Amino acid sequence: GVVQLHSRRAFSRIDSLVEAKHLALVWAIKSMAFHKINKVFFEVEAPDLVGAITRPRAWPAFRGYGAEILEVLQRLGEWELQSISREENKCAFLMARSVTKEQRLQSYVAQGEPEWLRRVLDEDRARR
Repeated sequence: GVVQLHSRRAFSRIDSLVEAKHLALVWAIKSMAFHKINKVFFEVEAPDLVGAITRPRAWPAFRGYGAEILEVLQRLGEWELQSISREENKCAFLMARSVTKEQRLQSYVAQGEPEWLRRVLDEDRARR
């Protein structure tokens, strides 16, 4: 697809990786709703959270996460949520790493794709 917006947000005082992924996904969904982008395909490196939504009986420990994510997804018109590997989601991984490793703590939202990731995005589009 076409990158309409990209953003980065730094979170602090997060107790676990699953909590970080949950907060990031909820924030991304709320951001799409706020910007009135109502048809969204989310690809995340979070099989447990996706499972809590698509197969809740198989993921009972994640029921609370799944319920909150579903609640915010209702703000969108059409949505799809898929779990993919880090290799398949390299762009998102590099953006997240820019916060943790490079200390880019300034949160922002911008139109289009980030210039510094254009090559990675082009490679991703060619692969699909």
